Parts: sequence; C-alpha cells; structure tokens
Amino acid sequence: MKRTASAVLLTLGGLVIFVLGNPYYRIFPTNWNLAFYIAMAAAFLVGWGVLKHIGVPRDWCMAVYALFTASVALVFLRLGPLNLPSDPTNLVRDLALDKLSQFLHIVPVLVGLTLLAGGDLPSIYIRRGALKPGLTFGLISFVVFAVVGIVIQAGSAGAFIPKLLPALPWVLLFVFANATMEELWFRAIFLRPYEALIGRWGAILVTSVIFGAAHINATYEFPGGGIIFGLVVAGLGVAGAHAMMKDDSLIGPVLFHAGYDLMILVPVLASM
Repeated sequence: MKRTASAVLLTLGGLVIFVLGNPYYRIFPTNWNLAFYIAMAAAFLVGWGVLKHIGVPRDWCMAVYALFTASVALVFLRLGPLNLPSDPTNLVRDLALDKLSQFLHIVPVLVGLTLLAGGDLPSIYIRRGALKPGLTFGLISFVVFAVVGIVIQAGSAGAFIPKLLPALPWVLLFVFANATMEELWFRAIFLRPYEALIGRWGAILVTSVIFGAAHINATYEFPGGGIIFGLVVAGLGVAGAHAMMKDDSLIGPVLFHAGYDLMILVPVLASM
C-alpha cells in the first residue's frame, strides 16, 4: 500500500511537469508558461528543502530533487538563451537545429544539477555499463526501426531516396539529440531514486506512463490517434527503461529511441 501511494504521488509530480508543463503543445494554459515553470520549480525546490530539514529518508529527497531538476530544465528551455538561428529555407535542417537547441538547454541543466546535489554521471546512467549487450540491443533495434520506416515508403522509393540522402545528416542529428535528451529527462534522472522507493518495475512503469502521457497530444499523425500513440510510446518507454536499468547505461536506450524516432521521421520527410 505504501509503495502504491508513493507511485501515485510520483506519477502526479511527473504529469505536472511533462503534461501541464509540456513545451511541445499548447493544450493547457500552463504549457510554455514561464510563470508556471518558475512556480513549479520553486515548489519542488521548497519541497526538497523541507523534506531534508525534517529528516525524511534520503530516497524521497532525491526523488523530489529529480522533479525539481526536470522542472528547471523547462525554465531554461523557455528562457531560450542558447537558441540557434532558425533556417526556414531548409525545413529538415530547421527541425534538427531546433532539436539541438532543446538539447543544449535541457541536458546541461540535468547533468549540472545532478552533480551539484552530490550525484555523479553514473547515477544518471552516463557510463559504459554492460557495453556489449547494450550496443547489441541498441544497434539491432535502430536498424530494424530504420528498415521499417523505409519499407513504409517503399511505394514511393524513387521519389523518397533522393530526399533522404542529402537530409540524412540533419535527420541523424535530430534523432540522436532528441533520444539523448529524452532518455535523460524522462528516465535517467528518475530511475534510481524511484527504484529505491517503489521498486524496479514500479520505477519503470511510473516513468513510462509519464512518457506516454506526454506524447498523447504530439503533433505526429498516428493510426488510431493520440491515445493509441501515447500507449505505444509508453510501451517503448518500458523497453527503454528496462534496458537502461539492466545494462546500467544510456547507450542501448539512446540507440533504441533514435531508431523509433527515425521510423516516425521518415514518413514526415517523405511528405515534404
């Protein structure tokens, strides 16, 4: 019962950040709202400080600090000091540069605040880990997703391949910047403290539910609509989180994530 209540609280905290605060759509008035982002980060910071002051177990303190870290990344992203110039003359390059801008705002915040709190890079899975199984899982899944994406466009291959080849560096920049950013932001900073509170599978399921919920209103066209897309993304989140914890590394999950991003992006590119 205690674990269930903890899982509910952690899920609610994540939904506040990644659904109410989601920067990729404008469904709620809190989306892309700087005042909300600052208030949210301040609330998590105060909560972390209070928990430390009253002597709550360290695992809860670190879980709330992870929520604070994720919310500060939103503040920095909204302020946009590292935004790269847009390029409306080349849509693929523009998408890639926009994603790189997001990476530059979010990843340094996640890493910096982790180190500031006394954590280290391995604590957020930035390490070799079990390199061979991680690479095997990641590379195989990346190739499979890439092939599926291209096969989907097989009927228009004659027109599609000439588009893909010159755009490929920008496409790869997009998928790897996004994969690294989201694996850190949605999973890596949360899995260890959540595991200590709600167990391994509890941590996997909570982070995956939040990952899926954050993508329900994504702008991608998907058969069955947003709810189905969210469920599929949640399932992918389960696989990514399990691989991250099993191999103790970001490497496999980043390749896996980049692969399914590529599969989604290929039809988008073909339609341009």
